[in-house]
Amino acid sequence: MTLPEFAKGSLPLHMASLSLIAACGAALLLASPTAAIAQQKAAPLFTLRTAHYFKEDHPWHKGLAFFAKKVNDDSNGRIQIDIFSGGILGSEAQTMQLVKDGSLDFVVSDPSAGAPFAKELDFFALPFMFHDYAHWQKSLDGAPGKRYAALIEDKTGMKIIGYWGGSSRNVLSTKKPILSMADMKGMRLRLISSPLKVNVWKAVGAVPTPIAFMETYLAMKSGVVDGMENESVAVRDMKFYEPAPYIARTEHEFTVRPMFMSKKTFDKLPPDLQQIVLKDAEEATVFERKAELEAGVAAEAEMQNKFNVKFNTIDKEPFKAATKPVIVDFAKSMGLTELLTSIDEVK
Repeated sequence: MTLPEFAKGSLPLHMASLSLIAACGAALLLASPTAAIAQQKAAPLFTLRTAHYFKEDHPWHKGLAFFAKKVNDDSNGRIQIDIFSGGILGSEAQTMQLVKDGSLDFVVSDPSAGAPFAKELDFFALPFMFHDYAHWQKSLDGAPGKRYAALIEDKTGMKIIGYWGGSSRNVLSTKKPILSMADMKGMRLRLISSPLKVNVWKAVGAVPTPIAFMETYLAMKSGVVDGMENESVAVRDMKFYEPAPYIARTEHEFTVRPMFMSKKTFDKLPPDLQQIVLKDAEEATVFERKAELEAGVAAEAEMQNKFNVKFNTIDKEPFKAATKPVIVDFAKSMGLTELLTSIDEVK
């Protein structure tokens, strides 16, 4: 029945009223499931926060955005994850401390930033641990990675829910190319504040100089340090190639950048949401690794072709020989000799 028919009185009033009520009721029944879902997604039960140190076009941010969407979709809106990029919640050391304390829910970070409160977090800073990228991946996704994650959770209250990274790190220099290990002698090398990394680079003749990441560009430009070590995406994004246009392919480290989650946060979630977070973290890990590999290739090509950055190969064997005693002593002091051996035995 149309409204004009009702106005003309073409049907008795009581019949018209019943028809309108029935029509409205049917419309509400059809709309209610959609409305309920929309209302549920508009008011998440858990609003969680994650942080990282780079810009929004960085692979970490892309991986976190993928993760946040997957978790929100798979939880039917019960979990919302807000991403804070560019170090706005603090340095890597500060954000790791926040996750440890339960004040922040997730972080992707260089684990060495947490070495002051758990020396085992320095483990993956050991140079020349992985033979190649495939060995890196198999080690982290297999028994050694699971064993390490259990150790860190027990020591820190932080869960490793994905191993991100995979980029190779090289040495940048401001004044001249590093063509051999002899060129490292006396070089003031910017490092994160990590006892292991300090000892590693002392062993090759450098003068380790701990400086905050965001202060590194100015430190190289002003001559406070003579260079740094980092991966190509970070070098390009932070424009470190401007003060340091020489890059030696030491490939001393395939980065391990865990996605940490506060165990306090994890334990607050009901079991079904815990499983969603873990499953989606696995998918986000695959996504981020692919994005990081592609970004590394693109960053290196851009720096060479557009900014005239000079890359050079270098004999790694003297570096391996010089740092081996540091590696052996460190693993022994941490009680991680068996873990190191198990990684070396992964085929």
